Amino acid sequence: MRRAITTLSLAALLAAPGGIAAAQERTNARWSRPVQPDVASDLYPGFAGMLGEAGRVLLICPIEADGHPGPCEVAREAPHGMGFGAAAQAMVATGEFTAARRDGEIVPTRIQTTVRFRPPDREPFGGWTGPEPTPAALALARDMFDELAAGSQLPASYRDEMMDGLDSDRRAVVGPWLDELFPRDDAREKEVTSIQMARLFGEEGLRRLRGRGAGRLADGGRGLCGLSRPHAGRRGSV
Repeated sequence: MRRAITTLSLAALLAAPGGIAAAQERTNARWSRPVQPDVASDLYPGFAGMLGEAGRVLLICPIEADGHPGPCEVAREAPHGMGFGAAAQAMVATGEFTAARRDGEIVPTRIQTTVRFRPPDREPFGGWTGPEPTPAALALARDMFDELAAGSQLPASYRDEMMDGLDSDRRAVVGPWLDELFPRDDAREKEVTSIQMARLFGEEGLRRLRGRGAGRLADGGRGLCGLSRPHAGRRGSV
């Protein structure tokens, strides 16, 4: 499927003291390590991705002497309230720049960058094509699900993933609609997630994860609960 494209354009706003001669040699800040495609994919706002919504964010960021961007300010965001601003800030924070210089000396700089989000094409989920898990793997996955639930460490639910990026006002409106559309069924959620865990990790992998601590599965298996339902993917590249 076509991946959701996230592009960044850059302009430097050099902090220059007044009266500097125009003849001075100046090098603007530039990307030395752009945002990686997997980062762009992971940070695409979930609700916007489900709707196929595109977004555009204008950021203004200070660039440190070591090339890392400082806290970015969202100057403009469209559409507002769907998480594109926060996603753009998090994305740019993972990149690195070559600092601006004047006559060979590093100078304080701010950059203005535009982040454009393009949603992925929808592609029907063809179903699981790998081997089915063994009864032992399924039993182990169910036990681990119960352990995670007892410790409040379950992966994000499908409902939570679908509201990813929404501000509090929009969550208050969308949440009840999702509850009606996808009624909560704890027994089914456990069975579906356990099957997915067993398929993904297998018996040996689950035993290794359990030995390291079940909490690691909550981080590594985030989003498992949503794999059984059709939804827009969140792939991206820069």
